Amino acid sequence: MTPDILIKKTKRQTVSLSITKELSVLIRAPLWMSDSEISGLLTKHKKWIDNHIVLQKKRNEKAGEYKPTEAEKNELRKKARKLLSCKVRRFSEIMGVTPMGITITCARTRWGSCSGKNSLSFPFRIVLLPDNLIDYIVVHELSHIRVKNHSPAFYREVGKYMPDYKLRIAELKKLQKDIPQF
Repeated sequence: MTPDILIKKTKRQTVSLSITKELSVLIRAPLWMSDSEISGLLTKHKKWIDNHIVLQKKRNEKAGEYKPTEAEKNELRKKARKLLSCKVRRFSEIMGVTPMGITITCARTRWGSCSGKNSLSFPFRIVLLPDNLIDYIVVHELSHIRVKNHSPAFYREVGKYMPDYKLRIAELKKLQKDIPQF
C-alpha cells in the first residue's frame, strides 16, 4: 500500500517529514522548494517512512485500547494545573525568571511552549510522565524566557539548572511514544 502524501508549503526555512495518525506522509516544506526536490526527499527517506508507518500503526492500535472520559480528562487537567503551578514557581525562583502565566492545554505534539510574552503552556497529559521529565520540561520552557530559540546558548542556560538534561531528553524521546495521545 502506498501512503498518501500531504505537502504543506509555508514561509518556513526547513523541511520536516512526519507520519500522521491516518498513516499519510506529511511534508512541511518552504515555499521555494520544487516538486522534484520533494520527490527526491521521499525517495531518499523511503526506509524511514516505511519504518515510521509501522510504528504509527502500532501507536494507533495501542491508543485504541483506552479512551479516557471527559471527567477523567478534567481530573488530569486539575492535577496538571496544581503540579505545574508548584514546579514552575519553584524553578522560576531558582532560575530568577518570571513567567506571565501558565495555561493547561490539550496539545498532543509538544510537551510545552513559551510565548513571546513569557506565558507558559503545557498539555494536561504531562502528568503521565515521570517527575524528573516534568522537571526537565518546566526548566526547558522557563529557559525560553531568557533565550527564545534552541541555540547552543539556550542549552547552556538549561544546563545551568539541569546538568543531566541530555539524559532526560533521551528518556523523554523513548517514553513519549508510549504516552496516550488522547
